[in-house]
Amino acid sequence: MTIEELRFIIAVIWCATGFAAYYFLSNNKSFTDRIGPLYRNIDTQSNQVLQQRMLGLLFLGVFSALIILLLPGATLREYGLGFTFLAPPPWWTFLALPLILILVFFSAKKTGNLKLYPQIRTREWSPGLLALSGVSWVAFLIGYEFLFRGFLLFASFGIMEAAPAIALNCALYAFAHFYKGPGETYGALFVGILLCYLTLVTGNIWSAVFLHSVMALSNEWFSLRAHPDKKLVKAR
Repeated sequence: MTIEELRFIIAVIWCATGFAAYYFLSNNKSFTDRIGPLYRNIDTQSNQVLQQRMLGLLFLGVFSALIILLLPGATLREYGLGFTFLAPPPWWTFLALPLILILVFFSAKKTGNLKLYPQIRTREWSPGLLALSGVSWVAFLIGYEFLFRGFLLFASFGIMEAAPAIALNCALYAFAHFYKGPGETYGALFVGILLCYLTLVTGNIWSAVFLHSVMALSNEWFSLRAHPDKKLVKAR
């Protein structure tokens, strides 16, 4: 077995077990109760969402980085965590931004989306909570993208061509959205292809993190605006 094959096997195993551990622990009330509230001035459900996102950063991001550092000769940079670009993002990426915002604007109003988003279900959102939720979203997505578009994708690309590496990545990525329903599961396939392509072209995860953050944050803000039971209030 070559070093590249060993890295690939470890990446696939950790992608499955790490995500499963994150999912079940973050949805285990007795476990999150032991952690306790992260912030005293927000309600229990809001704290649980923030806990889930921080657990995602820990399991999907930090633990993935630690595993990579334990692999013989491996560096975080070769798994997409560097800050240099093999090539800049393609020009059409910037055209994708307004398209994403338009699609999210209309989908955010749908009943199925409003049942899930915004994830924090408190009725009144202060500017502080809005900012806190946004920061936690981006932190979570850095971990999320590092697991899928970093560790898994580059480990796959080390032993196979780009097309099968992207196909495997998108299959596991879509499966990770299965619990959110068929809409997000199918959507993850198409989004995953785009994010994988950008990652391989640029050589790092930051284009994927940026686009994924734009989707998540715009969906939260548009959902908050469209939700009949939620409103933004002034800071007290």
